[in-house]
This record gives sequence, structure tokens and C-alpha cells, in this order.
Amino acid sequence: MSENSRMARYHSDEEPEPQQAPQTTETYQRRPALARWVAFLILLLTVSAGLKLTVFNANYTAGVVSRSSVGEKVINHVNDDLQNLGVSGAPVTSSLMQPYLAMGVAKLYGETVDTPVDTTDLSAAISTQAQTMGVTATAGMTAAIAKQAKKRAQAAFSTSAMSRAAIQVQRAKKINFAVLLGSILLLIVTFFYAFSVHHVFASLGSGMTVGGLLTGLVGVGGYFFLPYVVTSASKSAASLLTTIGRSGLGVVIFAGMAEIVIGLVIMLGHRTFRKE
Repeated sequence: MSENSRMARYHSDEEPEPQQAPQTTETYQRRPALARWVAFLILLLTVSAGLKLTVFNANYTAGVVSRSSVGEKVINHVNDDLQNLGVSGAPVTSSLMQPYLAMGVAKLYGETVDTPVDTTDLSAAISTQAQTMGVTATAGMTAAIAKQAKKRAQAAFSTSAMSRAAIQVQRAKKINFAVLLGSILLLIVTFFYAFSVHHVFASLGSGMTVGGLLTGLVGVGGYFFLPYVVTSASKSAASLLTTIGRSGLGVVIFAGMAEIVIGLVIMLGHRTFRKE
């Protein structure tokens, strides 16, 4: 008993070992709501920006119109006018008529184009074709054909059906611009919020991937359902607007697919650096 008591007093004199504080590990916090919000904004931004650069762009739309039945009709009329002046062979092509068609498309959008069209390429095409026929193409002939091309291009978009369609197009253009501006402002605010919570790349990667997927789905749906939206116009106007809209939606679908790939790359890079 005495030996046990001495051992107890010996151990009681020893200082207790200090307890180590538990190490706190900072865990990664997921924010799925933020990623979904970014995906929605990416959807709005991609669709609105894509439509602004394609469907609501006079130069782009003129290129689409030049390859449509409406553009072919205008080109044939201009070549007929040129043939009446003694030059046959249809030297006026869709690329030469595109600047003049852009002036007609601008009227569809409610815009005014005061910039004169450069007639250098048109003059060269007429001169080359005239030389093969043994006819001299004067500057007055080129000026007359350029004036006629402008007149016929504007006349193609001055019909009553096109005037009614112009009201819908201009309204859609204003709505698209408002959506584009709003999505840009909201994305800026969202970026600063994501930066403050250290969640920029995580939200951007998943948001761009889901947003690209949604953009592709919306583009495909719009591509197939667009003819049912423009039925209020005449048959020719509806066919032209459908062709223009589908061309722009094709670009939107491609942009959505590209966003999916970029988003996956960002997600992979973020996950790799986060593990390291």
C-alpha cells in the first residue's frame, strides 16, 4: 500500500501534457443556386447576343437574303435591266447585290442607311462581261444599274406584307436589345458577388456548361417552331423571316455547343487546382 501511494504521489507531481487543438480544415462549399443563376444569365446573353449579331444585323441578314428566293428575284430583275442595256450573261451575283440588299434590310429594321455603296466591284463585273460581248460599258451604264439595284432592293422590302412584318421585327429587336443589356448588367453584378465569396471559376464552369446546354435546346426548339411564330405575315414574307431566323439560330446553337466544351474545361481545371 505504501509503495502504491508513493507511485501515486510521483505521477501527481508530473504536469499534464497540453492537449493539441483540433486542426480546422476549410471545406469547399458548393453553391448550386449561384451556378444555376449563372447558367440562366449565360442563356440570355448567348441568345440575345447571337440574334443581335445575326438576325438583327443588316449586313449579315443581307447575305442570307441574297441566297433566298427574294434575293434571287431581285438579282434576276437587275440582270434583266442590264440585258436591256445590251449586256447579257447575268454578271450581277449575290455578293454584288448584298450591299444593296442591306439597304433594304435596314428599312425592315427601321434604320436609315446614308452611306453610298461602293460600285467598284459592280463596275468591274459589268465591264468584264461587256468586253466578252464586244460592248463598251460606260460609267453612265454602271451608275444606272447601281441606281436600279438600289431601287429594286428597297422595293422588295416596301411591300405591304413586309411593312407588317417590319412592325414585329422592330419590336423583337427592341426586346432583344433590352434582354442583352439586362443580362450583361446582371452578369457584372453576379461576377462581383461570386468574387466576394471566392466562387468565380466554380460557378463559371458549371454555369457555362448548363447554360450552353440550355442555349442549344432553346436554339433547336426555336429552329423547328419558328415557322409557327411568323404565320401572321404573308407566305413570301414568312418564308424569308423563317430563313433569316433559322440562320441566326444555327449560329446560336453552335455557340451553345462551344460553351459546353469551354465550361467543361473550366470545371476540369478548377477541380484539378482545388485538389492541389
